[in-house]
Amino acid sequence: MGFARRLIDLAIRPVRAARVLAHDKRGVSAVEFALVLPLMVTLFLATVETTQGLQADRKVSLAARALSDLASQATTIADADMSNILDATADVIAPFNVSNAQMVVTGIQTDILGVSRAVWSDARNATRYSCGQVMTIPNELKPTLGTTGFLVLAEVKYSYTPTVAYLISGSLLLSDRLYTRPRIGETVSRTPKQGATCI
Repeated sequence: MGFARRLIDLAIRPVRAARVLAHDKRGVSAVEFALVLPLMVTLFLATVETTQGLQADRKVSLAARALSDLASQATTIADADMSNILDATADVIAPFNVSNAQMVVTGIQTDILGVSRAVWSDARNATRYSCGQVMTIPNELKPTLGTTGFLVLAEVKYSYTPTVAYLISGSLLLSDRLYTRPRIGETVSRTPKQGATCI
């Protein structure tokens, strides 16, 4: 009888344990948290990456605006002036890594035939346009035929690499370009001149 009774107890013990476990709610919160934690971490990292990416993109747009505005407010830009303009534009990009930023500012003269050419161009961490290079500008910014016009083109590119790199791997190239008319005179000249074909 003793052996049979022990067999019955061994068979019933798991059933009793299962009943007790089914009614025990002490570990439910820990299990739910363990299930939700990966989703919460993923959402947090995605929020961080998205926010930083949007901030970097906004900085690129602000830098392009600053570069264009500063260059278009002068009548003549000397080397020291251009260095200051590019330094100020780089400051706009901070706190992001300025060495990842490419900046180009160009003076574009459109002649009476409607041909637009670069008459001066300066760059930092990028290649400037060659003097006399034909430029394509939007039709709505071109002067009417028979008249001339001048524009300042500012271009800023930034290679953004996410800090966390959880959802986005590698880097994204953020860019913006902005055309501005001279604020004071009809043109913005650059000294010293950058070639015989330039004004």
